[in-house]
Amino acid sequence: MAKLDIVGIGPGSADYVTPAAKKAVQQADLVIGAQRSLALFLGEIRGEQVVLTAKNLQDSLKKAAQAVKENKKAALLSTGDPGFSGLLHTVLESGLFSAKDINVVPGVSSIQACAARLNISWDTARLFTFHGGEVSDEQKNKLTLAAQAKQTILLLPDQRNFTPQNIAAFLLKTGSDPKTQVYICENITLESEKITHTTIEEIASLNFGSLCVMVIK
Repeated sequence: MAKLDIVGIGPGSADYVTPAAKKAVQQADLVIGAQRSLALFLGEIRGEQVVLTAKNLQDSLKKAAQAVKENKKAALLSTGDPGFSGLLHTVLESGLFSAKDINVVPGVSSIQACAARLNISWDTARLFTFHGGEVSDEQKNKLTLAAQAKQTILLLPDQRNFTPQNIAAFLLKTGSDPKTQVYICENITLESEKITHTTIEEIASLNFGSLCVMVIK
């Protein structure tokens, strides 16, 4: 029986697209992904393409579910790794697929790429993602505790609800040292990649793009 492949496509550069991801896309009868995700597979997509947007997400998942029901191979492209702030959670929450209907093709997360750039062994770091809506008090409390414990923190900010500037202001308010070292990795692996090394107190006067990872050390 066919399954939905949720394909991790890495942090942005074609250099970080795995052979397994390419194989899944090449074999798919239906490929669903954001425009810039589909662009990573120019000349390799043989099946039908659907450009994924925030507005057509549910309709696209229904189309993928129907394809699987018809025993067709469907691939859903997920930036980074599907299991970390990726589309795996969205698919599972949709109610359209059971676990046996899904095959996850892991990819390189921007968190991993940023840790590599900064020579961080991230097996003991605290990972946070604030993508996807309002930030809960529980999430903020966990961030506060990690900062107070002086743990290395790698996080994905949200450009509407919890920006790097918001995070810095929050940490200062909850007692973090203003001189705490911060790195912002923007557009990691892309030609426009930029890494800013600063402190929490200086973050408030700086602006960052939507594709960024924040590291607090």
